[in-house]
Amino acid sequence: MHRKVAVLLYPGCVFFEVALALEILARRSSVAFYTPDGLAHQASNGATLQVAGSYGDLERTQLDCVLVPGGDPASIIPGGLAAACLHAQRAGGALIGAICAGALVLASAGLLRGVRATHNYTPEHASPEAVEFTQHFWEGSQYVRADLVSDRGIITAQPWAYAKFAAAISEAVGALSAPQAAALTASHAFSYDDA
Repeated sequence: MHRKVAVLLYPGCVFFEVALALEILARRSSVAFYTPDGLAHQASNGATLQVAGSYGDLERTQLDCVLVPGGDPASIIPGGLAAACLHAQRAGGALIGAICAGALVLASAGLLRGVRATHNYTPEHASPEAVEFTQHFWEGSQYVRADLVSDRGIITAQPWAYAKFAAAISEAVGALSAPQAAALTASHAFSYDDA
């Protein structure tokens, strides 16, 4: 089954965090990029990504999955720029995946209320200022100290869990079977230090 996948890009996002997921998803899905203004995006790796449209276009497009990378979402959170398109995708039944600060984008849009989620805006991983500044966004969500959490059609992951994130997203949309997803996660967990 061919799936439609979108990546919500923004100035300051870290493309690497969704790159492995996109490598897998692109085999069985069409992948499109969306930016706040619909203009080409200079990715964190230096590549220029052509986009399918703006967040407004994303709001009107029916998709199976939307990925939100982490990075510095300060350019889109204050004005709630991504809220309408993310709510529209959830209402349409799309799986939403967010990694690292992508979870903050979801929380700021109100999508994590009543949802179990993980994020790194905790005293363990963030400065006291960042924890305090973002605290109100997490109201109504249930923080789980885990690499990855899947709840109610939303998958959130810590930045170091990019392989688990790729596997979970790919399995959820049918691009990988459960054994294939487990093998992907295991293959990225190997270390000579563990041998």
